[in-house]
Amino acid sequence: MAGNDGEENPGQQTREWSGPCCDVLWIVATKEGWIKLIEATVTFLTFVILASFPASSMKEFEYLIFVATAVFIFVVLHIILRMTHVFEKLPEVLRHPILGMGGCFLASLALLIGSAIVFAKWKEYGGYYSVKELEASAICGFVSTGLFFCEGVYFFFLYRRLPRLRRTEESMTEKGEADVFVLPSSNAAN
Repeated sequence: MAGNDGEENPGQQTREWSGPCCDVLWIVATKEGWIKLIEATVTFLTFVILASFPASSMKEFEYLIFVATAVFIFVVLHIILRMTHVFEKLPEVLRHPILGMGGCFLASLALLIGSAIVFAKWKEYGGYYSVKELEASAICGFVSTGLFFCEGVYFFFLYRRLPRLRRTEESMTEKGEADVFVLPSSNAAN
């Protein structure tokens, strides 16, 4: 979608919406929408499956439950902001691809650590419980890790495609208040 002033953001997918406030087709009409839908589903499965495990209150499992729940909430929040077009009205600093890249790589790392812990405990609790929940939750966590890593790479390419600010010598030497500034050491010499 073009901005209110008619300018388009480079590197951003644009599309027109027909509704007054919500664009429910954003989630199935854009690549980012599909990625977010799959991320939301897989992270939801990660923490729900692990929470159904009888010993899920152990601290080894609570980490992945917390991480997957937090990531799920952020993904759903992102989907809501995009569908209601509030995301486009946020300041440019909050929409910068570096923030998206950092958030995706951080989520990917946290999910990787949590899934590895659950996967390591899979063999230890195999004799006591049905470990299908642990195995399924760890696999969903690893899939989430891959999805968020791929989205982080996507944001990296968006960042690389942004236009660079090129300063010319003329814009750097404009006359201003600083031109009449006198250093304190030259005042002492006069």
